[in-house]
Amino acid sequence: MAPSPAIDIKVWGARGTFPMVGADALEYGGHTSCVEVRAGSGVIILDAGSGIIPLGKALLEEGVTEIDLFFSHVHYDHIIGLPYFLPAFWNKARLRIWAGHMQDGSTPDQLVDGIFRAPYFPITKDYMRADVEYRKFSPGDVLEPSSGVRLVTGSLNHPNGAVGYRVERKGAVFCYLTDFEHDGAAGDAEIRRLAKDADLALLDATYTPEEYPRYVKFGHSTWQHCGALCAEAGVKSWGMFHHMHMRGDLDQHAIEQAAQEVFPNSFAVRQGQHFLLPAKSGRGKK
Repeated sequence: MAPSPAIDIKVWGARGTFPMVGADALEYGGHTSCVEVRAGSGVIILDAGSGIIPLGKALLEEGVTEIDLFFSHVHYDHIIGLPYFLPAFWNKARLRIWAGHMQDGSTPDQLVDGIFRAPYFPITKDYMRADVEYRKFSPGDVLEPSSGVRLVTGSLNHPNGAVGYRVERKGAVFCYLTDFEHDGAAGDAEIRRLAKDADLALLDATYTPEEYPRYVKFGHSTWQHCGALCAEAGVKSWGMFHHMHMRGDLDQHAIEQAAQEVFPNSFAVRQGQHFLLPAKSGRGKK
């Protein structure tokens, strides 16, 4: 029997801005940002885009009761699925909701209040029957959502703030770095710090290099800059994440091919993609 992985990752949504439906989104998927991480006990969820809806159904069917949900930030495409996340309404579940990007001092429970608020939604967060706990942190904090799991956080260059995550367990390293814009300065240094020697990293590559000049200061990056940052950080394999809304499969495939000609260790992230990171002997905690 093969040993269990140190970190088990599944992508439930890889698109940005809003979900895409139709024949043009069959290969890369249409759901917005949501990644499931299993490392130690319980389940870690990174972002609550529309991909959290099918994930919630799967977790409920499995009977998972320990869940940690980490927001990178709370722009609509990263929270749109939370009101439809079934485990939040199951009285046997324990749900911890973490946030650390808030530049105005808001607390995580205030953020969730804003999601479940009239006239935008018909019920309040008090309808959630899970044991919900809200945890606030500051970018740069190192968290331990479960025993043996180290979660390093850092601030990303994005309007209204965002947080990047580095998950470490048994020497394996996975990084979730969505919604950032390269800046050639402190923001890029933070990406390199979080991604250093990672086995796998998913990074915001919303725009092509040709598109980017029209979207400066929108808070997103290109595959060209992501590849350069990953090369500098020594990342082994990295995925282009947060695909531009309404970008069809053919165009996304062409972008993937262009990126791989320059960075052979790159790929465009697909909804449903599954990654298993093995433990590394002799590689301790960072």
